[in-house]
Amino acid sequence: MILSNNLRNSYEQQIIFKVIKTANFNVLKKNEVPGAVSIDLKPSNFKQLKFEYKALAPNYKLIQSLKKKIINEEKFISQYELQLNELNSKNVYEHLKCLTGEFEPVLMCHGPSTKFCYRHLVADWFEENLNLKIQEFNKPNFKRKKGYLVKINEPSLFNQDENKIG
Repeated sequence: MILSNNLRNSYEQQIIFKVIKTANFNVLKKNEVPGAVSIDLKPSNFKQLKFEYKALAPNYKLIQSLKKKIINEEKFISQYELQLNELNSKNVYEHLKCLTGEFEPVLMCHGPSTKFCYRHLVADWFEENLNLKIQEFNKPNFKRKKGYLVKINEPSLFNQDENKIG
C-alpha cells in the first residue's frame, strides 16, 4: 500500500507540470497569476510578474524586421524556429519549472491573443518537442495555427438546412 501511494504521488507530481499556459500581460490586470513568466524582451511593468525567461524571446532584429514589414510572418516563423531550435526544449521546460516552483508556468508577452504572436510559436515548439498540452490562459476552446490563436468550431449535430420546417 505504501509503495502504491508513493508511485501515485510520483505520477501526480509528474502530471502537475504537463500543462503550461500562455497569455498576454493584460491578463495580470484582472487575474492573479503566480507562475507568470515574461518571455518578452521589453519589461511588462506589472509588479506581480516575478519571473523572466528572455531566451524564448525573438531577437530584437527579428522583431523589428517583422514590425517594419521587412519580412513577412512566414519568414519570421522560419527564422524564429531556427532560434528556438538552438535551445534544448527539455532543459528550457525544466528551467521554467524550477523558476516558478509550485506554480504552473504561464508564458507571457505583449502580443494580443487574437493577433500574430510568437508566444503561440513557443507553445507549438513545446508541444512538438515535448508532447505537452499548452493552452492560452482562460481560452480553452482555442487552438494555435502559424502564430495565431484560432477558435475551435464545435461541430453541430444538425445542419441549419435540416432545422427548417417546410
